[in-house]
Amino acid sequence: MDLILDVAIDFISIKVIFALLIGVAVGIIGGGMPGISPSMTIALLLPVSLYLPATVAIALMIGSYQGAMFGGSISAILINTPGTASAAATTLDGYQMAANGQSGKALHMALFASCTGGLVGVIILLAMAKPLSAVTLKFGPPEYFGLMVLSLSLIAGISGKSLIRGIISAGLGLLIATVGMDPIYGTKRFTFGNINLGDGVQTLSVFIGVFALAELLTQLSKGKSELYAKAETLTLKDNTLSVKEYFSNFKTMIKSGVMGALIGVLPGIGGSTACFISYAEAQRVSKHPEKFGTGILEGIAAPEAANNAVSGGALVPMLTLGIPGDVVTAILVGALIAHGIKPGPLLFVENIESVYTIYIALLLSVIGLLIVGKLGVPIFSKIVNIRKATLLPMILIICIVGTYSTRTNLFDPTIMIVFGALGFIMKINKFPIPPLVIAFVIGSQLESSLRQSLVLSDGSFGIFFTRPISAVLIIIAVISAVFMFIRNKRFQTKAEMSEK
Repeated sequence: MDLILDVAIDFISIKVIFALLIGVAVGIIGGGMPGISPSMTIALLLPVSLYLPATVAIALMIGSYQGAMFGGSISAILINTPGTASAAATTLDGYQMAANGQSGKALHMALFASCTGGLVGVIILLAMAKPLSAVTLKFGPPEYFGLMVLSLSLIAGISGKSLIRGIISAGLGLLIATVGMDPIYGTKRFTFGNINLGDGVQTLSVFIGVFALAELLTQLSKGKSELYAKAETLTLKDNTLSVKEYFSNFKTMIKSGVMGALIGVLPGIGGSTACFISYAEAQRVSKHPEKFGTGILEGIAAPEAANNAVSGGALVPMLTLGIPGDVVTAILVGALIAHGIKPGPLLFVENIESVYTIYIALLLSVIGLLIVGKLGVPIFSKIVNIRKATLLPMILIICIVGTYSTRTNLFDPTIMIVFGALGFIMKINKFPIPPLVIAFVIGSQLESSLRQSLVLSDGSFGIFFTRPISAVLIIIAVISAVFMFIRNKRFQTKAEMSEK
């Protein structure tokens, strides 16, 4: 206890608090700019952290991590362009709220949900770091496959009025995910001799294309009068999140936070998968699932809570096993080692003080995010007051620069334009875009875990049902898909009867 107090006292320093707030602010800016991912933001801060004391450096890096996870929602809500891959799910309802003039309310919901989810992630990290690290070691290819099947089953709940269209959309997403290098044999597939497709289709190009550029084309198709119309101005009350609205979504945020943290524990899964799973689960248990995608607070609360909770979960394998779960934690491992802190099983024995430093930094970063975010939201929300004729060209430039900056390759903006056209065509023909995005996100992991499992079992599918965790996940996936299909049909029948 005395050691914890000593570490906490170290944080009561202007240098540490300043570094934490600067880290959060830089993270929000980096996360909010498409193409500048959380990993890139932290990588840019890494050289700076090497010249700082360990406590100050940890505060700076952890602060930027939390800030970047929230920052992606800003552009997702305001211009339908996810700043990070994890913010893709937030666009589904966030942008619709912004289009209805409720950008301030949507941004506040994203901020408070991110802080709530971040707090849940910290609590899970504090309470369950060692037990969860043991569970992580039990996850092999069959278990990962079960989790991916569960994610895929959620498409039944977000396919809208037509399950057939949802399945076609998901099938297209899975097909796109197969472009690139074969995960087992290393041979190239569907690259058509183009070296730029060797690593597959870039995630950000797909997301920005089907969300931002498709929406831009939709707005342009509405005519000149719509482009030059003034944005609807709401009263302060209509555009501010009330205490009642926050607590009405509190259960969703806690549940999504727990799901995000637990998924974050598993190396290689990623925040985007956690966000889409949380979004689909929130829709599944909602009393009005048909409203998801039309601009409701639940649709923002669920993915944003999961998004920031992932950061706490991702630190579990990093600290306890020395295994970085993603690029961000890999950079954090490098930063910690540079300061003489070596993550792994012995860290909790030989350097427990550093563990407490990371815990406290993560907790304070949530508070820092609340402060910096609260100051920034009123400024960010004014973007939607700009006429579309002025805003749309700016969005197009952001889309092109964002996709280009990822690999400084002109091929990526070209792919973004292709997917923008695809998203526009899908919208016109009423094909849901979320199933395509979810299937694309999990497609690579689904294929690799399936094929690795079959290699382990000499081609026998029985391995998925003889391993308890994978068997349970697959059973839950089947039950969940059937339940959501029946529920959607029921709501669709009610809607048709009410129209008559």
